[in-house]
Amino acid sequence: MQILFGETVRKLRREKGLTQEQLAQRLNVSFQTISKWERDESYPDITMLPVLAGFFGVRTDDLLGMDEAENEKHIRGLLDYFYHNEHMRVGGLEEHEAMLKQALKDFPNDYRLWALHFGKLCSIYFDTAESLRTRLPEIRNVYEMLIGNCTNDALRMDIKGTMCTYYNCLIGKDPEGSAAEKAVLEGIIGELPALRDSREYTRTCVHTPKTEEEHRKDCHEAITETLDMLNSMVWHLGNAAEDEREDMDFKRAMLAIYDAAYPNHDYGKETCYVMINCEMLAVMSAQAGEFSEAFAALEKVIETARGFDALPRVSTHTSPLLRGYVYDKGKWDDSCLEGVRRFLNEEQGSYPSTEPWFPEAFKADARFGEILSSVT
Repeated sequence: MQILFGETVRKLRREKGLTQEQLAQRLNVSFQTISKWERDESYPDITMLPVLAGFFGVRTDDLLGMDEAENEKHIRGLLDYFYHNEHMRVGGLEEHEAMLKQALKDFPNDYRLWALHFGKLCSIYFDTAESLRTRLPEIRNVYEMLIGNCTNDALRMDIKGTMCTYYNCLIGKDPEGSAAEKAVLEGIIGELPALRDSREYTRTCVHTPKTEEEHRKDCHEAITETLDMLNSMVWHLGNAAEDEREDMDFKRAMLAIYDAAYPNHDYGKETCYVMINCEMLAVMSAQAGEFSEAFAALEKVIETARGFDALPRVSTHTSPLLRGYVYDKGKWDDSCLEGVRRFLNEEQGSYPSTEPWFPEAFKADARFGEILSSVT
C-alpha cells in the first residue's frame, strides 16, 4: 500500500501554521529531518509515530496517509472509468452521471472529479442559446469554486479553457445578446499563459533531467498537439474566409502540412482531421466545378480510411518527425471506410453548404460511380 507520510506531515504542519523550523523545534529534531520527512526521503522511528500523531491530534493511520492512499486508488479508478468508458459513446449516460454524482458526494474535495462535472455542465453539443444560458449560473458557481480553491495549475488552466469554449459557443449562438459574455471571455483568455509558457513548449525546449527517450516522446506529443491546434486555427480561418475559394486554399494548405509531417501517411490521431479536410475540399471542389480535384480528394479520403482501419489498435509512427512514437488509435464503433460510404451517400457530415453536397453532374460522372462501388 502506498504511504503518503510526507504529504500528510506537510499538510498538518501548515494547518497548524508552523514552519519546518518551528516544527523541528517543537519535536526536538533537526530542520533537515523535517525536510526529509516531507520529501519522503526518510521516515521517523516507529516510536516517534505516536508522538507525532498526538501532536497533530490525528490517528497514526491518518498520519501515514493510508486512508488517503486508499481514497486516491479509488479516485484514480473512477477517473479512468469516466475518461475511457466506452459506454459514453454508445449509451449508458444515465449510469455514468449517477456514478459521477455519487463520486462527488464521496470525495467532495477532489477537484479532478469536480472538473469532470464542470466539463459535463459545459457540454455544448446540440444546445440552443437558451439552454446554454439556462445552465450559466450553475456553471459560474462551479467555475468560481474551482478557480478559487483548486491549487493544481494545470487543472485550473484546463478549466479556464473549458469555460472559454462554453462562452465562445454561447456568443456564437446569441451574438446580439452576449456583450457581457464577450467581456468575460476576453478576461479569461487574458489570464491564460502565452504559447511559450505552455507545458508542451517548456517540456521540449527547456532543459530537463529526462532521458533522451523521454524527451523524444515529449517532442512527439508536442508535435501532434501543435498540428491539432494548427488545424483548429486553419478551420476558423476558413469559417471567416471572404469566399469559398479562399477556404479551399486553407484546406489545401492544411493537407500539405499534414503530408509534410506524415510523408508515410501514418496520420495516427490526426487521421480524422485529414479525412474531414479532404471531404470538405471534395465537396467545395465539386460544387465549384473542379471535378478532378474533387475526385483526387475523395481518393485520398478512401486511401486514408483504409490505411487507418488496417492498423492495430496500438500502432507506431514511421514518418521521420514521429518515428517510433506509439499511439492508441482507440476503439471505433465501425470502420472509417464505412463512414466514407455514408459520406458519399450524403447520409452524414457537417459542411458549410446545404444538402445535396455533390452536384448531380458530379454524381453522374463515371468516376463517382467507381469510387462509390469501391467502398460498398
